[in-house]
Amino acid sequence: MIIGGEFFYDDRWYTASSPVARKDLIFLNGGKACLIVISRYLLDHGVNRILLPSYLCPTIVSTLEQCGLTCDYYQILPDFSIDLGDLDQKAAFHQAVFFINYFGFYHSASEQSFLKNIQQKGKLLIEDNAQAGFNPQQFGDFVFNSIRKLAPYDGGYLSTTTDLQINWDQYNDRSNRRLPIIRKYRNLLADYHFRGWGRYEALVDWYNLAEKFYETDWIIKGNPQEHFYIEQLDWELIRTKRRENYNYLLKQILDIPVIKPIFPSLQEDNMPLGLPVYISQISRDWLFNQLGENGIGLTLHWNQLLSDPRLNQNATAVHMARTIMTLAIDQRMNRTQLDYLAQNLADLCEIGEEKK
Repeated sequence: MIIGGEFFYDDRWYTASSPVARKDLIFLNGGKACLIVISRYLLDHGVNRILLPSYLCPTIVSTLEQCGLTCDYYQILPDFSIDLGDLDQKAAFHQAVFFINYFGFYHSASEQSFLKNIQQKGKLLIEDNAQAGFNPQQFGDFVFNSIRKLAPYDGGYLSTTTDLQINWDQYNDRSNRRLPIIRKYRNLLADYHFRGWGRYEALVDWYNLAEKFYETDWIIKGNPQEHFYIEQLDWELIRTKRRENYNYLLKQILDIPVIKPIFPSLQEDNMPLGLPVYISQISRDWLFNQLGENGIGLTLHWNQLLSDPRLNQNATAVHMARTIMTLAIDQRMNRTQLDYLAQNLADLCEIGEEKK
């Protein structure tokens, strides 16, 4: 049984009705492309520094720095809330503040109120919905997402309240070397899972090559074919399935003492990326590797933080990164797979406690 991992093409999630076109959104190549466009707007308007949360993917920092921005950080607490006192102090010296709706969960009403208040005072808010998809509660001056984290397509939607005039001539209109590679990978991945065709090592090579091109080729424009298929997806059905899976798996793991869910309940209308948990008393890395040997491919958000000197000086962020693991609950998962995941977690956690 295969659980988690990258997305492959799946016809079950296309809608039979006419999809709603998102005409108010700019479609770009992905979340990174959105960051590049936002960065260049900030620099063009005299904003050279940006305030970021202390817990984030190092790739975000690298992209912003390569664009020419200087990055500073405010404190994120272990429950993924914002230390408002720390943000208040540091925001006074920054014109742009970046915040993340982690794992598809919105910040609390008090945090949103604080962010809106500093926005009204002239701060530009960049809202990262890469893990949240299409957020009905968005309020940032710039809001973006990343579809490949939620479905087997490349693209990112950018929404802005500013008068953003993209000068496409300033972007290198090079060919997208990643797309043919990642499309082949997604086709081969389905064949490997369901028909037993191909070699795992070859799949890894295709994926790594696609990721290399994504990192090195700064493609800004979104691909029309990817855009078309993203628009055909039934996002409400995907949201419903993810929420059902989240609630079901949450009940299955509540009695495992070494696992602590970070978000013990869903919000009214959010779409979760996964079910993030903290692992205590046993080795998170040992558990992660054991699950992998049983065909369960989960994600560590973000393990790269531990080795990044720009981010690993924050003790709270480091502890979070060392103990967190995101359980798979996406739309591909059925009850049999969720039961298999829950049973493996229970069995391995018991073994891990016995090994202490």
